[in-house]
Amino acid sequence: MFKLLFKNMKAKNWVSVGAIFVLTLGEVFFMMQIVSYISLLTGAVQTSREKGVAEIWWYGLYMVICAIMMAAIEVIIRFVASATASSTVTGIRQRMYERVNEFAISDFASFSTESLITRTTNDMQNVHLAWLTFLKTAFLAPVVMVWSVILLMQYANTSLTIVTAVWLVILVVAVLLLLMMLTPKYKIIQKLTDALNVASRENLTGVRVVRAFNAETYQENKFEKVNAAFTKVQIFAGRVMSVFTPLVMMVMSGLSLSILWASAYVLNGMNMEAASQAFSATNAFVMLASQIIMSFVLMVTLIVIWPRASVSATRINEVITHEVSVLDPENPVALKSGGTIEFRNVGFAYPGTDKEAVSDISFKVKQGETIAFIGATGSGKSTIINMIPRMADCTRGEVLVNGVNVKNVLQKDLRDLIGYAPQRGFLFKGNIKENIAFKDPEMTLEDVRWAAKIADADDFVMQKRNEYESPVAQGGSNFSGGQKQRLCIARAVATKPEILIFDDSFSALDYRTDKTVRSRIAEQLPGTTRVIIAQRVGTIMDADQIVVLDNGKMVGIGKHYDLVRNCPVYQEIALSQLSKEELGL
Repeated sequence: MFKLLFKNMKAKNWVSVGAIFVLTLGEVFFMMQIVSYISLLTGAVQTSREKGVAEIWWYGLYMVICAIMMAAIEVIIRFVASATASSTVTGIRQRMYERVNEFAISDFASFSTESLITRTTNDMQNVHLAWLTFLKTAFLAPVVMVWSVILLMQYANTSLTIVTAVWLVILVVAVLLLLMMLTPKYKIIQKLTDALNVASRENLTGVRVVRAFNAETYQENKFEKVNAAFTKVQIFAGRVMSVFTPLVMMVMSGLSLSILWASAYVLNGMNMEAASQAFSATNAFVMLASQIIMSFVLMVTLIVIWPRASVSATRINEVITHEVSVLDPENPVALKSGGTIEFRNVGFAYPGTDKEAVSDISFKVKQGETIAFIGATGSGKSTIINMIPRMADCTRGEVLVNGVNVKNVLQKDLRDLIGYAPQRGFLFKGNIKENIAFKDPEMTLEDVRWAAKIADADDFVMQKRNEYESPVAQGGSNFSGGQKQRLCIARAVATKPEILIFDDSFSALDYRTDKTVRSRIAEQLPGTTRVIIAQRVGTIMDADQIVVLDNGKMVGIGKHYDLVRNCPVYQEIALSQLSKEELGL
């Protein structure tokens, strides 16, 4: 917990912590002044005839001033503590977000999306609460306790000391038992929070499938199981915690009564003057002993919060310290312009497995050419193209862009040359113009429309009331599948990249639109190298090279005319979609 916090604290945060410590000393000073003057006030009241009422008023006025100073200092401490805790946790959240943005595709296998959301929200809130509580109590409780013990020595006697020690031992043992029961449950709570997020997110993102199969009851039962388990653990933790406040009240009351009971034997038999002085000392002892107990209670409050926060801090730290699999080189090489792509005996294995997902992949694409990949589901098509922009790094061989190994250049420089249209059309919340100009927010409307026309999206955009300022819902849910794909293609071509990657990006388009878009790309961007994944033979027939994949291996490479005659795998795929006459066989 402290390791995570201290690593992310700025200089101003340390200054604030120092200020809190100094202010705490001031607050405790005024607190102890009040405790000391209660004893003096008691004595003055009992001897008011000799000393006069004026002295009582002066004692009372001084105590009121001390109380006002205490309140003012407490407000300042809480203000500074809140600002410091928020600033520190904001830095941690930002660092975590930046680390997740650095993850390669293989890194996400270590953390589910739901878990990352929980760690960014719920876990971060736990850390914030614990750090805020620490700043408000960690200095106050020890200082009050030490100061109270020092003052207590003035009034202490054997019987009163034994009574105080016994009640403190009772409180310590009870708190230790509470912590032993709570700590394991907090770990379970955080895991069940992840499970709740999984169940909720699945139901929301898959709502169409759920309703299409009338599976609402099934989903509700699945959520109910997780929810019931979560509730059961929460109720247990709540019941254990519910014992804490009555326990503290019992100790406080028991301590006061025990001290007064023990003091009664001391006062018995004394004359009036001696009894008056002893009673004043007893009152002071009760006040100071109560301060010690309250200080311990403050520390216990922090101790109770800390185990859950520590679990959360560990989960956050796992993300921040996760070793990213794709890193920039220490001595990057300048990337030349061009648009050539070359794979040399490339192999790739996912983390945790020795078997390669793709192996022995070799090909070369010149500037302005089109290379296409086709094969059965799971044959490794997306894996191969993900290695071009370094979404993942090959585990064997070399991937070269413009004659330079992609591992030797900065990721930013490499991706500046690439336009990418994903298989699943994804749009960001905002408007249409912002989505197309995603890579360059300063892009003019004219350039945005140019890209949209290439992707055959301009017509349906201009039919909307606000045209390119029309809103886009999260994930593009207010657009059809074909419209989303066309906007994603427009986003990919908008910056006129040297390399265009289409990961099955034409699947939601009809044949006419598919051909129209590809023709416009070839016409408007003749010097751009195009990499296409497709399931339809009609989409890739005109490619300069077609790579046929089967179980992660290349089983054919060449033009459509040659492959349809010489490659059995390609021939089987082609015949499943087109007739022999259409294929020229």
